[in-house]
Amino acid sequence: MKIIIAPTSYKGSITNVEAADIMKAASRRVFPSAKLIIFPLADGGEGTLDVIKKIAGGSFVFEDISGPLGRRIKGRWLKKGDTGWIEMAQAAGLTLLKEKERDPLKTTTYGVGELIKGAVLSGCRKVYICVGGSATNDGGIGALTALGVRFFDRGGKVIYPGRGKNLIEIKDIDTSRIIPQLKKCKFKVLSDVENPLYGRYGAAYVYASQKGATDRDIEILDKGLRNYNKIVKKVTGVDMNSIGGSGAAGGIAGGFTAFLGAEIVSGIRTILKMGGFESKIKGADILLTGEGRTDVQTIYGKAIGVVMEICKRHRVPVVILTGSVDDAVYRNKSFKDAIILSIVPKVVSLHEAMKRGKEFLYYTTEQVLRIYKNACKN
Repeated sequence: MKIIIAPTSYKGSITNVEAADIMKAASRRVFPSAKLIIFPLADGGEGTLDVIKKIAGGSFVFEDISGPLGRRIKGRWLKKGDTGWIEMAQAAGLTLLKEKERDPLKTTTYGVGELIKGAVLSGCRKVYICVGGSATNDGGIGALTALGVRFFDRGGKVIYPGRGKNLIEIKDIDTSRIIPQLKKCKFKVLSDVENPLYGRYGAAYVYASQKGATDRDIEILDKGLRNYNKIVKKVTGVDMNSIGGSGAAGGIAGGFTAFLGAEIVSGIRTILKMGGFESKIKGADILLTGEGRTDVQTIYGKAIGVVMEICKRHRVPVVILTGSVDDAVYRNKSFKDAIILSIVPKVVSLHEAMKRGKEFLYYTTEQVLRIYKNACKN
C-alpha cells in the first residue's frame, strides 16, 4: 500500500505541515505497514518556506524588518547556496494584522524589500519571491523603495515608505539609487493568479476587499494602480497591465517585473517540480489532500487543482478532505474523478469548526481509509 499525503493549509485552523502530520498519524493507524509519502502543498502563501526547506534544505536567515503597518518585526527567508527564497507573508502578510487593522490603503510591502535586500547583499543571485497571503495593494512600491527606487509625488516630495494610498500621487520615479547588486540577480515571482494589474479583474477589484478595503477604497486603489502603470511605462517602457499575473499580491508582481526584470511563474508547479512530486506519486494507491474550502476556483491554478490534474494522468485516485465545500463543485465535471468530503461531521459554528479542525481532520481521514481498506478486501 502506497499513500500520498499532500494537503494545503486550512487557513486559520491548520497549517499545511500540521495537516500532513495529522493525516500521516491517521493513515498509520489504519495501514501500519503502508508506504507514506508526505508532501505538504504550498503555492507561495504562508507556510511556503517550510515546505521548500523540507524539499530542498537550506538555512533560515532572520531579519529585523518592517511589518505591513510599519511596526518592526522579525522576518525570515531561506538561503541555500546562491539561492534565496522570500515569503511575502513574512513581512506583509494578512495574518500579521488584527482584523480591525486591515486596510490596503495604509499597508506597505517595505519589509518584503528588506528581506530581498538581505538576500541579495548576502550573496544570493537567484531569488524566488513567494507572494501569497498579502495584506497589501501598493503595487510593490514599498518593497522597491527599500531597494533604492525613489517615487515622487506631484509636489516633488519622496514618497515613503510607499503605501496603497500613495499610488495615485506618483508623478515621477528615480532608479539611480537602486542597489547595484540587484542587476546581477535573476528574480522569479511565484504566484498562481493571472489577474492584470488594474481593471475589473485587477488587483484592487478582485482581492482588496479581502484585505479590508471598502468599495470606495477599491476605486481609489484601482485609480492608483492605473496612475502607477502610466508613470512606470514612461520610465521603464514596461506596460505592467499587459503582463499576465501582474496583479498578484496587490500588484507587487507587476512592480517586480518592471524594476527587477522578474519572471512570474506558477508557484505550485515550481514547488511540485522541485520536490519531484510527479515521480513520487507513480504507483500510488491513493492520494489524500485537503484545504479550508473547496469551490470551483480550486481547479483554476490552485494547488489542489494542479495535483488533481497530475494524478489523473497517473491514474491515482484523489480524496479531498475539506473544511467546507461549495455545492457547485458537485456539478462541475472537473471534479468527477475526485472524492470530496467535508471533515465537519455535524452542524457547528465556524468558530467551533476551526477550533476543532485538527480533531475533525484526524477522524475523517481515519474513517475514509477504513472504508477504503474494507473496499479493497472485497
